[in-house]
Amino acid sequence: MTIERSEQIRFHEKGTLDAVTRWVAAHHEGIAEWFKNVRRQYQVDRANVADEHRVAVLLLQDSKNGKSAHIGLLDVGGATLEDVTAWSTWQDPDASRRGSELQEEETQGNGGKAYMYRLFTGPTRILGVKDRRRNCKGFEGQLDTVERGTPGWIPDLANGRDVEISSFDAEIKQALLPYNATVDGLPKTIRDAVKVRQAFTLVEGDAPIELYKGRIDAEDLIEKLVRHEQATLCLEQVNFYALHNGRMINDGNPLVLPPITPYPGLDSPIVFEVPEQLPLESGQMISTTESGARDRGRLILHTSSENMHAAYKNLRPRWQITYRTRHQMIGAKPVNDAMSCVGE
Repeated sequence: MTIERSEQIRFHEKGTLDAVTRWVAAHHEGIAEWFKNVRRQYQVDRANVADEHRVAVLLLQDSKNGKSAHIGLLDVGGATLEDVTAWSTWQDPDASRRGSELQEEETQGNGGKAYMYRLFTGPTRILGVKDRRRNCKGFEGQLDTVERGTPGWIPDLANGRDVEISSFDAEIKQALLPYNATVDGLPKTIRDAVKVRQAFTLVEGDAPIELYKGRIDAEDLIEKLVRHEQATLCLEQVNFYALHNGRMINDGNPLVLPPITPYPGLDSPIVFEVPEQLPLESGQMISTTESGARDRGRLILHTSSENMHAAYKNLRPRWQITYRTRHQMIGAKPVNDAMSCVGE
């Protein structure tokens, strides 16, 4: 059998947009995707943000004085021209995986965009400032249309693409203005990170849908957010703060995962040090510390009084073994997968 192709593969634009965005139905789901993108951006093969600067702040602003509500997320990664260009492509499995060989990073091309496309009636955008350059792209248009799903430079090509800025302080001041916030009013860890890095990314949306009289129920939103499976690793690796109508939530402390009640009698984690040498299948011994060049590894076991695998919404996302270096996660697998390997 032979075949002659005279054209490239085609997809229906509206049908494709519906297919890749219909899954997001609530704001906590979309914000969890934003969190995931921050975690990815901070890793060593991307922005390489120092541990002490791995912070971000969720910005929530109710409608007021005729202005619509806003939801945004400010981090200190600093999206570049390369970043916002990659962001612009729908259904690209390599959008967030660029530079990473980790399988966990393969399917992060649509989440944040889907949220920005589907759950706001006003403009949405990603704004990045780094190395005294500004880049800004986003969506604008009637809800649920191809026009809205087609990214564009904001406010236009000349003023949104790789523009040299005159003042970093003026840029971040303007970015925070709709949220009744200033850098000086943010937690010290964020102030320090902004000052040292001189970079930030703001993803935001204007006029979020399904709000009662334009008011954001911040308490309910955050309660759902910290329990969402996509937020689990993010909250473990990045300090996310939250601000509502210019006031810090949680007494200015980072958001945390809900506590897991330990199994009775095992109230503290059990810690095992990995031996300095381990044998290969051949019997040859290898160093786990590169002959003392690295710290010894640790296996830390936590327990739960509840059946985590059965607690789908709250605990199952955390029922896993994670493998981490000092800077980032390098792999993960559910506990039952690890147990089956041991059984073999």
